[in-house]
Amino acid sequence: LTDWFVAAMFEEFMAEIFGDEPAAAANTGDRQTITYHHVVDALIITVFAWLSLSVTLETNGFRQRLLEAFCESPTSKDTSNRYVAALVAVRYGLRDALIDWMLIYTVCYAIVGGLTWKHAEPNSVIVIWGFSLMLSSVVLGIVSLKITEWLGIYRASKLKVIKDISGFAHPAVEKLTSEGATIDQFRYQVRLGVGKHFSQFTWILLPFFVGLKFWFYLLSILIGVLCGHLFMFLVFECRKRFQQHRKRVAVIATAICMLGSATCFLVGIEVVDKGWDRFKSKTEVVLTVAFFFWLVIMLMFQGFKYYEHLNFGTNAPEIQLFASPDDEDNDDEVNDGEAATDTVGEGITLEEPLLGESNPRDIMKKDSGVEVGYFYQTAYFDRIKHSQLSGSASSDELANLASGEPHEIYEAIVDMEKGRRGRLLTILPIKPLWDLFMIGTRDTCRCCFCGKDAEFQAMSCGRKSWFALRKLVKVLLNLGAIFMAGISCAAAVQTSVTMSKLPYVRAIYLKLNEGEVCAYDNRCGTIQTFPSKEDAHLANYSVAHCKRCAHCSTWQDLKVQWTTRLEAAKLAQACGIRYLFDQEGMAKCLSNDMGWTHLCSEAWVHSVVCARKQCGAIATLSIITNRMGNFDVDPNAITAATCNEAQCEQGNPGNFAKLSGASRRKMNIKSSIGRPPDQQCQIVDNIPLTTKGYNNWEDFFSDPYC
Repeated sequence: LTDWFVAAMFEEFMAEIFGDEPAAAANTGDRQTITYHHVVDALIITVFAWLSLSVTLETNGFRQRLLEAFCESPTSKDTSNRYVAALVAVRYGLRDALIDWMLIYTVCYAIVGGLTWKHAEPNSVIVIWGFSLMLSSVVLGIVSLKITEWLGIYRASKLKVIKDISGFAHPAVEKLTSEGATIDQFRYQVRLGVGKHFSQFTWILLPFFVGLKFWFYLLSILIGVLCGHLFMFLVFECRKRFQQHRKRVAVIATAICMLGSATCFLVGIEVVDKGWDRFKSKTEVVLTVAFFFWLVIMLMFQGFKYYEHLNFGTNAPEIQLFASPDDEDNDDEVNDGEAATDTVGEGITLEEPLLGESNPRDIMKKDSGVEVGYFYQTAYFDRIKHSQLSGSASSDELANLASGEPHEIYEAIVDMEKGRRGRLLTILPIKPLWDLFMIGTRDTCRCCFCGKDAEFQAMSCGRKSWFALRKLVKVLLNLGAIFMAGISCAAAVQTSVTMSKLPYVRAIYLKLNEGEVCAYDNRCGTIQTFPSKEDAHLANYSVAHCKRCAHCSTWQDLKVQWTTRLEAAKLAQACGIRYLFDQEGMAKCLSNDMGWTHLCSEAWVHSVVCARKQCGAIATLSIITNRMGNFDVDPNAITAATCNEAQCEQGNPGNFAKLSGASRRKMNIKSSIGRPPDQQCQIVDNIPLTTKGYNNWEDFFSDPYC
């Protein structure tokens, strides 16, 4: 919706400022090549909205664990100072992680977006945008499942698709309080915990940087963060205002998200089909089926969620974005009569009850009179505060537990512990990235390749199956995303090279009617090269094709040029794919399927091998976008045929024109590759012309055959 809104409101303005062309469709023969004015990316928006939620949960999880440990420890100035320093470490760790991953994401964008900035294949951009909407519908569907947890209706599910907490908080605080870990090490664990959420999307986002302008990349991130905080604010207000009707609110919000997810999925399929053009007249039927299919899938997951809540939810922990002091009073209404637990389970993400006036946050900077609101309960705007340890403790007593500014306490303790690492190592994201990669690899392969993992072995059969399925899908999605991004980048580079070489080749073909000619004395007679058309005529020879004779200038090959004129490109393409790395087999295929002589087949093999090396990415992308049969050579729509012409015919680097001699272009034959008339040979002798100016060789090659 944001994409459409921005496109509709600002398309002309963006075109004027940045020089982008609005959405258009250029007719390129029997198919359309679609150019799309790419504004913002749906998946980037969705991912950063999700990250706003999960990072808040993660950092509040660290604060909650610290509060528990602080409450259980003997009250002393040293304990309080260490608690304050740990809270500062959470804030610094969050900051480190945000810098790390914005840098990593931007580097990834710089590589993919930079290479495809100007030369992204238009139809692939359409397909990618469609998949962006479809994956966004998946995330929105997951949100519809999580709303009941975040509002406190259901407890945490054991079967997760995307983790909203990393699980780093509990062991990190345990090491800090019981095992003698330093504050700096704790800060690094926070950095890893927050970074783990970003790392889930590193690879999957790569193809969605294709063709995306830098300002739209930044706009997508900004909109995503704003949407995430808007959602959290709505959750905040719901927990604050609808204590007695939270179930009703949760049902309505879930239904809205489910319908939004199904609609997003439907629109995604429609957009993908604009690039694929597979459904033809069945589009409406396919879209209707897709909408209800996705809705049924969402309902099935909701049913499973409800079943899990009824049968296994009693002992599961709660996960909430915000807590209310009235939650305990409403446990009967919220949890269907289940007894509330005083034990903080895995996943509780709150530092303290935050909403009631009886439990205000005590801010160390003496401004505790500020009304407690949404921004003071999020990870990004949090200040260092002391929590209320008991109902009898006063704000002054708590504030006096530590002296000095929080960041000064942190610096003093870190210096005392000598835990500070080198500045360069601290700033660069190399170590966190490597550590998270190793953690993710061990977590992914523990069910299959890394021996018997105790935690995995303790899972039920159903959880093991879900774990394996989730990891398999994740690996396949990541590999697919990497492949798509790589192919798009390679195709953009090949397109750029093609466009740079195309003027040189086109200039040669504009002079096709000048210079050497290949001529014959009579039908089925001698064929030889002459310096010019005039020289051939002086020798009583007739011009068979422009330029010199070569391997495909025999009578057999000349007839094959005519008889396969409408399917030669497809037949050669089929042989090239079938024998991609077998040149001898490819030559035999060309001889058998098309009828070329051996030497002419070798010339065609040279062309196919050259195209594989110089135009392989463009050809692969054309398969993905259902345009493998598009042999158009319009310079405004670079296809595999255009690339082949620019790089494989005139010695830069391929020499097909020199090796083959005869071709449909040089014989002025209309073929499946539409070429401008001024790039066709116009000096062929004694062959009648069609109304469109092409030579008709039908009578010439009629029986008896030479």
